[in-house]
Amino acid sequence: MKAIAFASFADYRALSEAACARLLALVRRKPDAVICLATGATPLLTYQLFVQAVKAQRLDVSQLTFVKLDEWVGLPANAAGTCETFLQQHIIQPLAITDEQYIAFNAETADECECVRIVDRIMHRGGLDLCLLGLGKNGHLGLNEPAAFLQPSCHIARLDSQTRQHDMIKHAGLPIEHGITLGLRDILAAREILFLVAGDGKQRAFTAFCEGKVTTELPASLLWLHPDTTCLYDRSSLPSFCTN
Repeated sequence: MKAIAFASFADYRALSEAACARLLALVRRKPDAVICLATGATPLLTYQLFVQAVKAQRLDVSQLTFVKLDEWVGLPANAAGTCETFLQQHIIQPLAITDEQYIAFNAETADECECVRIVDRIMHRGGLDLCLLGLGKNGHLGLNEPAAFLQPSCHIARLDSQTRQHDMIKHAGLPIEHGITLGLRDILAAREILFLVAGDGKQRAFTAFCEGKVTTELPASLLWLHPDTTCLYDRSSLPSFCTN
């Protein structure tokens, strides 16, 4: 098993360019790849650069499948601040991704049946080839929140108080207390994980992550159990002591 590979970058744009290059390489290597996508400020520029490159290079993305990592529960899909709105704006519509190519939660009616449906659709496509993740300020992955124990598979999660202050929820303008998310077992089943860390407020969680100790109180630390994880981080706002 390989250790996590760390790569530091001078700034957010350099990190995003490197992450975009990893996505492009996967598409060229496996045109029918299944790619799970996080949302939020960290991967935003990566997705914008990816869309620009796909169009400029005329890459065929008609066989790709994209999977939404998580979603707030109780908001209409097209509401401001939803993960659905984010992905539609930055990936799905710009690349003309069809419904057949997109696996996404229906968060308005989220329940255990919806969790089973999503996992079944992913398995039907052969599992995740790559999962692109960001680091929550409290150390969460997806909406797997810090706790004494974690639910392994896709589930409805009660949001941590810090997560309820997320910028995306602020844009929604409504109080949100639950989310639906792939579980750590689903995430760790991905053949490859690309873990992006950038932005203010991540220093404490990233410092703890770099210690390499696995604990459910820092869900991101479970990535140390994965055989092929690459962490790209912006050293302009984060510690730079992580090395390959």
